[in-house]
Amino acid sequence: MADTVIVSRESRSSNIVDILEYYSNAAITTGTAKKEWVPGFYGRILDVIIDSETANSGEATDIADININGTTIYTTQGNRPTLPTLDTGMWGEAAEPEVVTFEPDDIISLDIDQIATTGSARVKVAILLGRR
Repeated sequence: MADTVIVSRESRSSNIVDILEYYSNAAITTGTAKKEWVPGFYGRILDVIIDSETANSGEATDIADININGTTIYTTQGNRPTLPTLDTGMWGEAAEPEVVTFEPDDIISLDIDQIATTGSARVKVAILLGRR
């Protein structure tokens, strides 16, 4: 299977000043702070993009979350990025995150909140950051 190119909904690429990246070749597992980043500037999250090249085992939807200092950016939990059962490709968001601003030394982290018995693999995460 060919890799899917990650494309952002952010229309003005000149606004992107950093990309936080994560990759999992093996099946993802649930857990908090699977990856953490500490940006050194005042900014905002422009986009959260997650892509999976393999499907989960099908019993449940895979669900991810992004946090700033341990608090979700998706105050409406139903908006978190999800990958439906037995699906591959881009994870969907019901709506954009409600909390997007951060300060220097804030910790941005990736959680995997839910997976099927075996979570999807070859998962790529890109969090696009801009200055504010």
